[in-house]
Amino acid sequence: MPFLEIRFEWEETNETKLLSRHGVTAAEAEECFFNRPSVRRKEGQYLMLGRTDGGRLLFLVFERKSRGVVRIFSAREMTEGERAAFRRDERGRT
Repeated sequence: MPFLEIRFEWEETNETKLLSRHGVTAAEAEECFFNRPSVRRKEGQYLMLGRTDGGRLLFLVFERKSRGVVRIFSAREMTEGERAAFRRDERGRT
């Protein structure tokens, strides 16, 4: 799923929650969209396994709105199982 032109829409409370609960900055979450993520849709939301510019592996939940707007709801470190799935998917894309 290509993300060519994206505008991120953040609620201040959500940005604060990501940092305090999961140690993830908004910038890190946004970076994942541009580093060949693995994305699937589930129950009206998108689930992403992605990599930050610094190599951190994150799991994100987000929605795509009109006109290229993306709203990220959650971002956290991947579990071991998610890491394995992401690496398998990466190998399949190279």
